[in-house]
Amino acid sequence: MTNSFAGDPQPGLRPGRIIIPGTARQLGTFGLFVPAPGQRRTVEVAGTSLDAKSAEGDLLWIGYPELTRAAAGDVASLAGRFAEWVVDGVPAPADAVAGSPEWRKFMDIMDALFAADVTLFLIGTALPDFGTDSPLSRLRRVESDEELPAGHSSGS
Repeated sequence: MTNSFAGDPQPGLRPGRIIIPGTARQLGTFGLFVPAPGQRRTVEVAGTSLDAKSAEGDLLWIGYPELTRAAAGDVASLAGRFAEWVVDGVPAPADAVAGSPEWRKFMDIMDALFAADVTLFLIGTALPDFGTDSPLSRLRRVESDEELPAGHSSGS
C-alpha cells in the first residue's frame, strides 16, 4: 500500500484518513491528539444534544455510538460549523452487523459529511476495505506506524 503525505493529488481520494488502530503517532502525524476529558462538549443540533469528545474551532471529535444517534440531515447542518471531523470507535462492519439500521445510518451520515465537503478522520481497531461503492473508499488508509514517514508529525 502506498500512502503519500506530501499532498500529491490522486483522483478520487479525499482529504482525511481511515486510521487503524489510532496510535498517538498516527494521530499526531495529522495534527490530532486524543481529547482530554475536560474537552468534552455538548453540541446542539436540531433539538438533539450530542456529547462530543471535543468541539473546538473547526474540529469536532465524536464517538461512533454518539454520532449514530443523530440523523444524517442534522449532521449536514453541523457540518457547516465544523470543517474537520474525527469519528473514533468505528466498529468493523462485521462487529456493527453490516446492514443493521445503525450501520446504514452511519453510512448515510458519511454520505452527508462527504456532500458537505468536510475533512473526515475515522478511527477504529480493525476496519476492512469498504468497497468501491462506499464513500469511505475515497479516504486513504493508514494501518500502521510503519506507513508514516519518518519525522513527519505535528506537535511535540
